Amino acid sequence: MRYDKQHKTAIRQRILDMATMRFRSEGIAAVGIANLMADLGLTHGGFYWHFKDKEDLVAQACRQAMEHTSQQWQHQIQQAETGQQRLAVAQHYLSIQHRDFPDTGCVAAALAGELSRHTAPARQAFTAGLQQQLDTLGQAAVQDGSVATSPFTPAVQLSLMVGALLLSRAVTDGELSARLLQEAEAMITHYSPLSGT
Repeated sequence: MRYDKQHKTAIRQRILDMATMRFRSEGIAAVGIANLMADLGLTHGGFYWHFKDKEDLVAQACRQAMEHTSQQWQHQIQQAETGQQRLAVAQHYLSIQHRDFPDTGCVAAALAGELSRHTAPARQAFTAGLQQQLDTLGQAAVQDGSVATSPFTPAVQLSLMVGALLLSRAVTDGELSARLLQEAEAMITHYSPLSGT
């Protein structure tokens, strides 16, 4: 049976959406092409109509997830009160909800360790997405006036947020997990323009 281009595009997007979610929640190595396609009610062989191989899928999934995160940040920045643009991103990122739902969260906190061992295309997609996030944080710093006063450059803020989220997910102590998020947010808050410091 021949399918039109629109149908093929829709199937490709279904595969990409499922992979993006499962990679973040289970890890890249744990997700096989056969079980991914089976979960979608599709054949294993059909995968290769849409993607060259698993590494191609990883790169595309990483790109899509990073773009989604950047769009979320842009929305949070636009909705933030004056002087709170970077803080708005941090508060969303360092939330309990983000900690508890990695399947829809940040790729850096979920997959950076694994991606460091993958091929260049996947790492290039991650690098481009990370640079976009740094640019977004940089724009927020200009908007909220913290670019000249805060010691938290975009790279420092992103590193602090990703590290705190990663550790909060790894520990078994609930109080410690929450404290890692809270103290990272408190440090960013301390240097926000409206904090008076």
